[in-house]
Amino acid sequence: MKFFNVAALAALVVSGSALAFPFHQADENSQLKIYQNGSANHALALQSNAMDSKTDIKQLGANNGADVGQGSDDSSIDLLQSGYANNATLDQWNGEDSKIDVRQYGSGNGARVDQTASGSTVEVQQVGYGNNASAFQY
Repeated sequence: MKFFNVAALAALVVSGSALAFPFHQADENSQLKIYQNGSANHALALQSNAMDSKTDIKQLGANNGADVGQGSDDSSIDLLQSGYANNATLDQWNGEDSKIDVRQYGSGNGARVDQTASGSTVEVQQVGYGNNASAFQY
């Protein structure tokens, strides 16, 4: 019985540096939350036709990546990456009054944000050195 407890714990620790299963939501008032701790993690999230929805991703560690897409009104993307060499690509399209908030703490982090949503906002905050960000609103 003790062997199974150790094996379960080992599986949990190993899964910390794995790919988060790609999520796709298309219902209104949806919430998508991904939390990853460790290195070489990747999160892939998509919300389409999901009005008043929220995507919340937190990645702590190094060499993590996030690809997020959202196409709906009154929705938000909140991304936090803490560590080094993390990257994020966020796209928001065909929406109104939506928001993207990116926070990256550490060094060598990168963010690319594309937004084609009227009345919407983008905020990118990077603390550290060697970081880069590109934000485009159309």
